[in-house]
Amino acid sequence: MQPSKLITVFTPTFNRCDLLPRLFDSLEKQTFKNFEWLIVDDGSTDASEAVISEMKARTSDFSINYIKQENQGKHIAVNTGLKHALGDYFFIVDSDDRLPENSLEIVAEKISEIDADPKIAGVVGKAYYFDGTPVGMDNLSEDIVCSVFDYRYKHGQQGDYENIIKTAVFKQFPFPKYLNEKFIAESIVWHRMGQQFDWYFFSENVYECEYQDDGLSARSVNYRRKYPLGAMHIYAELGQIKRVPLKHRIRSYFNFWRFFFARRLSTEEKSLVPKVPWYAFIFIPFGIGLSFLDSLKA
Repeated sequence: MQPSKLITVFTPTFNRCDLLPRLFDSLEKQTFKNFEWLIVDDGSTDASEAVISEMKARTSDFSINYIKQENQGKHIAVNTGLKHALGDYFFIVDSDDRLPENSLEIVAEKISEIDADPKIAGVVGKAYYFDGTPVGMDNLSEDIVCSVFDYRYKHGQQGDYENIIKTAVFKQFPFPKYLNEKFIAESIVWHRMGQQFDWYFFSENVYECEYQDDGLSARSVNYRRKYPLGAMHIYAELGQIKRVPLKHRIRSYFNFWRFFFARRLSTEEKSLVPKVPWYAFIFIPFGIGLSFLDSLKA
């Protein structure tokens, strides 16, 4: 039997000193111990550093590596984490979430099945709410290897899935940084990676989440309106991926214009707007309508 691969449990955090101990407790309970906990603090102004220092003093089961940077957004914190990760696999676990005690044991077993296959980027498990209900649909009867596009559009899976990625692969796809923007959805990397690699999807629970009122998930539309360049790049790229069904590619252009009109762009920002094919301009009225509806809810 091959020795288990080291897993980097990576946590980007910002002013979550009250929630980090819950995640720490779940890591201490892991039945699989060959992991490190890497934390990138994205400019917290609370007591996060002191709390993490206390946690480091309390455990010898796994190493804790703490890095603090200026506030730049979660996606840049991930890029920083990738530069410092020691693990063979990279598992993003947000500071307000936790892992069931057998999470990393399950992940390690799945990794052993695909580690030698260069066409597979990593393994993907399911997320569940704290009350035990799955986040989104889960109607797969068995584990499958496929692209992220087939998983979502062919097999009809929706909701959160948790990627545990080969670190060497992830390093090939860092998050892009756009002018003065502190948010971009993780899907931009999954889509880019998915055009070159497949994933090993399974249905076991490896992640438990509780969305915060002030979290990125809860305020996703508002963040995309505030930082529209990243959003426009996501939808411009999605609209040109042939493996995505046509109706979803059309919807991507609706959303491209939705965030193009979210706020007035500066001259410099306009120069960074991605180019879209001529037929995308047909969908401008739909984007304006969606942007108007968003403004009423803001």
